[in-house]
Amino acid sequence: MTEHDNLNDIASGAEESPRLSARQCETPEPATQLQMRVARADSGIDEPLDELLANGEEPILWSVGDRLRLMRRRTAGEVSIRRCDVLRLSLGSGRQLDLTSAQQILKVDGWVPATQLPRGSRVAVVRRLGEPDQPQRMHDSEVIMLAHMIGDGSCVKRQPIRYASIDEANLAAVTLAAAHFGVTPVRDEYAAARVTTLRLPAPYRLTHGKRNPIAEWLDGLGLFGLRSYEKFVPAEVFALPNAQVALFLKHLWATDGSVRWDSKTSQGRVYYASTSRRLVDDVMHLLLRMGVQGRITRTKKADYRECWHLTIDRAENQLAFLNKVGVHGARSIKAREVVAELAGRVRRPGTDTIPVEIWNQVKANMAERRWSDMDFALATNTRFDGPRMWTHAPGRTRLHRISVVMADPVLHDLATNDIYWDKVVDVVSLGRREVREATVQGNHPLVVQGLLVR
Repeated sequence: MTEHDNLNDIASGAEESPRLSARQCETPEPATQLQMRVARADSGIDEPLDELLANGEEPILWSVGDRLRLMRRRTAGEVSIRRCDVLRLSLGSGRQLDLTSAQQILKVDGWVPATQLPRGSRVAVVRRLGEPDQPQRMHDSEVIMLAHMIGDGSCVKRQPIRYASIDEANLAAVTLAAAHFGVTPVRDEYAAARVTTLRLPAPYRLTHGKRNPIAEWLDGLGLFGLRSYEKFVPAEVFALPNAQVALFLKHLWATDGSVRWDSKTSQGRVYYASTSRRLVDDVMHLLLRMGVQGRITRTKKADYRECWHLTIDRAENQLAFLNKVGVHGARSIKAREVVAELAGRVRRPGTDTIPVEIWNQVKANMAERRWSDMDFALATNTRFDGPRMWTHAPGRTRLHRISVVMADPVLHDLATNDIYWDKVVDVVSLGRREVREATVQGNHPLVVQGLLVR
């Protein structure tokens, strides 16, 4: 098979999935679970694949088609218990997944087992996720209250429910949202701390079996009593229509988010910070609904809990977030400044490039045309740089231009599909474990924490 044939078979599944040898996988004793949380296209909620299939469901999940464009796929399969080698895959975006040695990941030149992913290789994650087929709306006041309580709220047991902010627009938003619950906030000023706190008392006397309506609501979402490092985005948010996901993110970013223009580097700085890794993972997943990529990094200060930063970088990515979502309150002024500074600037692809292996496909086309490197540079309006021309990964815009000149549908699809090529940072063996392994009929790829896996 030529490299040209191989590239045409990227998504068609022409390569057989390798079968595990007896030493790789064997029937075990009673097992622990290795949960793969797949993205449901019907409800929008991530759920463990093995539990769905074990329950006899045939859920509609997010997948990709032959041209690597996002699609919905009804999924069936079976669950078995095996003892397998387990790997932990870490990517440049901060994603971290535990996979079995049999599972395959997509590279630009085909599907490979996770065991064959060297550091620095590029693998396929989705650029976006669509709106669920059956979105479930919440009242806008609930969406706004939820975002602010996750960010700057306190709902610890046996203490008053509180919200703290220095932003008057945020305080006003919470005050209006509280009215939906029949609650009138009590404002407390703390001049020394330069912060205002809103107490959110029940509108009636609390007796046995009767709770503060906000506390009861948060309890139903699984958030009541959690500390900041335990918080997460409840499933109900993932089921929202896109407009309400944007509303949630807009108000969440108004709490622990940051948007500013860095004049020293001439770059926008857009990030969200939390001591909860689960919360940051959830927000990163929600950003895919807006077609926005995030990158998670860890920071640590002495005597403080570790903190996670979810960064939105690259000009095009930042503009997508600021124009589709934006930020509520005082930070909206900084957001407009970033948008104005980025307007009209030449936008470099940054990390949003196609892996360098794609040049093999380009060179195959050149050979058919008997083009030299100089012929290629002239035809595609590319700067001629000798052999170095083939060492830089092309951006999507550049590859699209090349695909038009060469009339190559494979290059066109790679320049316009729904894939972002993330970088492998590390693959670590976790040893042999007993796992509940879900086998999907048809061996179709599924979206697992943004990564394409089959």
